Amino acid sequence: VANPDSHLFMNATDLPLFAYGTLRDREILEGVLGRAVARGDLVDARAIGWRTVYYPGNLYPALVRADEWTQGLVIAGLNQRDMARLDAFEGDQYRRGTIGIEARGGTATAQTYFPAKTIDTNAPQWTFETWTMHHRPQTIAAYRSDDFYQITENGRDQ
Repeated sequence: VANPDSHLFMNATDLPLFAYGTLRDREILEGVLGRAVARGDLVDARAIGWRTVYYPGNLYPALVRADEWTQGLVIAGLNQRDMARLDAFEGDQYRRGTIGIEARGGTATAQTYFPAKTIDTNAPQWTFETWTMHHRPQTIAAYRSDDFYQITENGRDQ
């Protein structure tokens, strides 16, 4: 598994993105990107040695090192404009780095967003399924009432 402090790719477009949180939701992803994403560019994946927890004080997640694995989605076909919009959406609460993933029976390296601050490994676990069931409707409504473009220009709501 890659060290999140090594090889920051703030302008890279050569690696796919591993999304473990709300960007797994296609409506949010496409809203942030401002374009449709081809179904073939989305692949189920997981990251070994990581746990998805609540980012303290928020309804969205963060990755922490753990003897577990995190389910996610690999997003390919992202260009420089896409990455700039994703960086803006994630804001200063995250930094982009590399992570080892498993997808389609093999291993690869991808980019992902790591929390910019240290978060306790024992923080409450975050799951996409729980977020979808309990928080997705209000999140989508909030993003629809604002323009996704405005959100990507100013970062995630604080």
